[in-house]
Formats: sequence, structure tokens, C-alpha cells
Amino acid sequence: MSNFKVELRRRDLSEEELLADLRRVASEVGSKTVTVLEYKERGKFGSTTVLRRFSSWNVALEKAGLKAPNRQNIPDEELMENIVAVWTVLGRQPFGRELDKGAGLSNISLGTYEKRFGSWNNALIAFDEFINSEEKSEALPTETENADQVIESSSQLGVPRHKTKREISDRMRFKILMRDGFSCQSCGKSPTTERGVELHVDHILPWSKGGETVEENLQTKCAKCNLGKGNVFDV
Repeated sequence: MSNFKVELRRRDLSEEELLADLRRVASEVGSKTVTVLEYKERGKFGSTTVLRRFSSWNVALEKAGLKAPNRQNIPDEELMENIVAVWTVLGRQPFGRELDKGAGLSNISLGTYEKRFGSWNNALIAFDEFINSEEKSEALPTETENADQVIESSSQLGVPRHKTKREISDRMRFKILMRDGFSCQSCGKSPTTERGVELHVDHILPWSKGGETVEENLQTKCAKCNLGKGNVFDV
């Protein structure tokens, strides 16, 4: 039996590591491009990490030597996640014009939203419904053999048992950012008042110490304050 080994979440990723992983996923799917959903399924890092680092998905693809997708049937979920990404970078509700290619913020053009929903206002209404709709439970499975093995391994290592998954979904992340006014809860910095501020959503009580992935245990931190905590186990 092989030894159990934890995998730590790195915070010092270089741009080349992210770009290399985009190229790897493109190779796996046999394509010259990678969609956000494909990367979420196969990527080593979070799609939001890529978006925060390069400001838009198309910019990341171009730097990786890949082609920006030009698709007609983009899933609604991907359209909504793109709004999340743009809204997060700006720290406020985006104007329709800010989704134009020239703005460099969006992976999907304003025209795509207008064709799908009839207008940008209708797209925002659909986005509101998406954010406020119930998402799949964050609870861990408890009746599968694999879950039993995870619980047993965690107990042997002295790691607290959890009722929720460690990963923070894009929808929950956005809700926390909105609740906290897109401002760091430690220093108050916000992308609305200072250009280039990168916001994270972090566990208050670290997941490694028993903290759960629930709204009351999550808070907004800027990259500087979040990285300065010094706990490599935090999300």
C-alpha cells in the first residue's frame, strides 16, 4: 500500500506554469484552444486563478500560444461565469461596453450576450437568477466506499473530519465578494478604488483546522493580506 501524501495549494505560481498547464489541457482535449469549462475539468489550477492573473481568458490563451474560441453555442453556465470574472476584476457591476474585446476584460463579447438574451439588461437578469439559484450541495458524500476511506485516512493523520468540501465554488465566492463589498476585510483595499487589487475569498478558520466551506466562515482578502497570513493550508 502506497503512503498517503497530502497535496498543498501553492500560492507562488508563475505565469509560465499557468500557461504550460493551459497548453497541456489543450493537448489532452486535442484542440488549439481551451474553454473555461474544459479547464475546470482538467486543469491543475483554478480557472479563476488564470483569469485573475491575465485579466481575461483570451489574453491567457494568446500568451499560451493558443487560439481564442469562436463558438456559437457557449453554455449558459460559461456565460454566467464570465460575468463573475469581469465583475470580480472591476469590483462592481460591469457595463455592457466593458465586455467588448477592446476593454480586455471579457472572454465573451457583448454581442454574444445580446444574441442569447436579447439585451445586456436581460443578461444581467439571467445572471441574477443564476447567482441566487440553489447550487449543488457542498456537503461531502458519506455513504460511498471512497468517502469512508477518506474519513479513515483523515482520522489517522489527525486531520479534522469535514461536512463540506474544501473548494469554494465560483458562485459562493461571488456571493462572499458581494457581501463584503469587494473590499479586503483586513486593509480595506478594493479594485473599485485602486487599480490592480486582486481579491481572494479565504476561510476564516482554516479548512485544515476544521473550518467549513460555509458563508459564515469565509471572508474577502486582498492578495497581499491573504498571502501574508503564512498558513499554507488555507484556501
